[in-house]
Amino acid sequence: MRRGARSLLVLAFVAALLGAAVYAELAHERAQAMDPLTAIDLDAVTWLDVACVACGSPRRFEKIGGHWRMRAPFDRAADDAAVERLLAIAHAPVRLRRARGELDPAKLGLEPPQVVLTLDAVSIRFGATDAIDGDRYVDAGGDTIALVPDRFSARLFEPAEREAPSPSR
Repeated sequence: MRRGARSLLVLAFVAALLGAAVYAELAHERAQAMDPLTAIDLDAVTWLDVACVACGSPRRFEKIGGHWRMRAPFDRAADDAAVERLLAIAHAPVRLRRARGELDPAKLGLEPPQVVLTLDAVSIRFGATDAIDGDRYVDAGGDTIALVPDRFSARLFEPAEREAPSPSR
């Protein structure tokens, strides 16, 4: 077998191996989605609050006539898509759940929490990230503390202006 053909065969094998790894990761992600952080019906949520220690003023949104409106720190129409992305955090896939008694919430950044997302009457408290996997510790009530992939932190820490753009002149 010539050197060029052998190299091509090795590259094809590596590409197939990478494709299989991607497929396995996607299957793993789909399996995790079966265990969402909360069972909240996102379509039924009428208001939400985001209280962030480092962000300054809390953000409050209210659903009126099928559209979201920011009530604090500004009173203006909100970007529906931005608020829907905040809502989606409540259904983040859980990688691992640990019994509340096994962990010290203060060491996980949950006492006090870094961010609290309140959907109607349900509060979800966000702590620090895991040093090894980068997953975020989340207390959604109940008797467990969850570890979820930290793909949403930027949404929680965004300034209010991103969800409620300035009114046009």
